[in-house]
Amino acid sequence: NAEGTEVANLHAGWRGLAGGIVENTIAAMQNPPTWAWLGAAISQSCFEIGAEVKAAFCDKYPELETAFVEGAAPNKFHADLYAIARFILQSLGVKQVLGGDQCSYQQSDEYFSYRRDAKTGRMATFVFI
Repeated sequence: NAEGTEVANLHAGWRGLAGGIVENTIAAMQNPPTWAWLGAAISQSCFEIGAEVKAAFCDKYPELETAFVEGAAPNKFHADLYAIARFILQSLGVKQVLGGDQCSYQQSDEYFSYRRDAKTGRMATFVFI
């Protein structure tokens, strides 16, 4: 914290997003953020979920219906984690949301993905002022 500047670095999948990690972090900050950057995540086309996951978001934020498209199987959907995070951030007053254009599943030369490779690996994001 330098001269009232705060930085938060969050890592969350659907459970963290549904559990309020963004809302709780912003509530704990002394100064609400004016911008955010979304790091690598699985893209919508690669992320199939069940109806219970969709409900976890849409019951809380009905506007998020557009962040889900129907999957091939009954009661399966493809979730857009970037759209979900962007909506939550903007609903909390974050005016500029950058990033959100990478796919940790498809971009195997750049990102580790347990979902893709089914083996442990590591990724890191560094944030500094």
